[in-house]
Amino acid sequence: MSYLLVVDIGSSQIKAVVSEISDTGRMDIRGLGRARSGGLKQGVVIEIDSVVEALRRAVSEANQMAGTKLTDPLVSVGGAHLIGQDISATVTLNMREVTDALVTQAMEQVQIQAQIPDREILSVIPRSFTLDAQTGLRSPQGMSGNRLIAHVHVITGARYVIQNLQKCLKLANLEAAVLVPSALAVSQLVLADERELGVCIADIGMGTTDIMVISEGTPVWMQVIPMGGELLTHDLAVALKTPLRDAEHLKVQYGYAHTTFAPTDETARVNKIADRPAEDIRLQQLTAFVQPRIEEIAEILGERLRLSGRFEKASTGVVLCGGTAALPGISQVFESVLQCPCRVLKQAHQDGLDGLLQDPANTVVAGLLAYGRDQEVLPQPHWFDAQGSMFNRVRQWIQGNF
Repeated sequence: MSYLLVVDIGSSQIKAVVSEISDTGRMDIRGLGRARSGGLKQGVVIEIDSVVEALRRAVSEANQMAGTKLTDPLVSVGGAHLIGQDISATVTLNMREVTDALVTQAMEQVQIQAQIPDREILSVIPRSFTLDAQTGLRSPQGMSGNRLIAHVHVITGARYVIQNLQKCLKLANLEAAVLVPSALAVSQLVLADERELGVCIADIGMGTTDIMVISEGTPVWMQVIPMGGELLTHDLAVALKTPLRDAEHLKVQYGYAHTTFAPTDETARVNKIADRPAEDIRLQQLTAFVQPRIEEIAEILGERLRLSGRFEKASTGVVLCGGTAALPGISQVFESVLQCPCRVLKQAHQDGLDGLLQDPANTVVAGLLAYGRDQEVLPQPHWFDAQGSMFNRVRQWIQGNF
């Protein structure tokens, strides 16, 4: 039995969760902490003190509830500064047998190619190998040939963003934190068949929408769109002349993704800015201010997928998650715009996590828990990140990653 601490650093709220992991891999949530923070915008730190204070409060609350004193969390990192790219590295064999050392040599070449000025490597995800004319190999060791090519997906972040985030973690006494891209964490929650056949994950948070396409079990493309639920809140605030806090409440409590899903005979009370009197508004009219922005996000997502050439890779459709995915009818709107199957992620199909996913806003913390559990329980990690430990673990990975 062991304990795992995860922290989701969102644009409006920081969440910390402590989970107990049994010897069989079952997870039981023992502590949950939340703290509002205005110190981030679209995944970028804009006010260090606010982020540090929120980190301290959320982690302290989770530890206190669980009766633990954990300070080494897995921490989500998001934002439009993240970039995913495919990198291939070649090793000449001269008919030698592929060994662990030769695979390690290929991975070292990947690291060299991935080192770009002003960017930090966050995750390195091996996809497959090519040995001469044989493609799609998942475990090439023991085979012989002339040329081995490692195909790897690398996720990097802007160095100044990562360093500022690490400074916040250090000031909050969380120096041992490991950063995990939000989309990579969420990808742990979709069905195994979806991951193999191809799926697109769209995590619609407050400030950004993180997109990742998974195919044949590994990421093939990712991008972050600087649009999220706060735009819906802003639209409502402007249209209804109501404070932002009230607009957020109206969106969460009474909003729908499309007017066809909104009740025709129900109303909501709208407080006005300054001394204007409050008034009632029909939910269909309220939804009419939300619907265009939902459709716009879906259209931009589809456009980015098509431009990337990866739309066909998501053969099983799109999985929606994040706080905005809680809007009733959102999967139908996305299906209409994208013309492909869409669903909201509500079950992790993993012991101990389905309760968290009753609220789509908890998707990232649930994904971080699944990521951390797999790293700890499985003999060989499926995913690993490259913050100093990657090449010490290559031997483990090549023995059982697939």
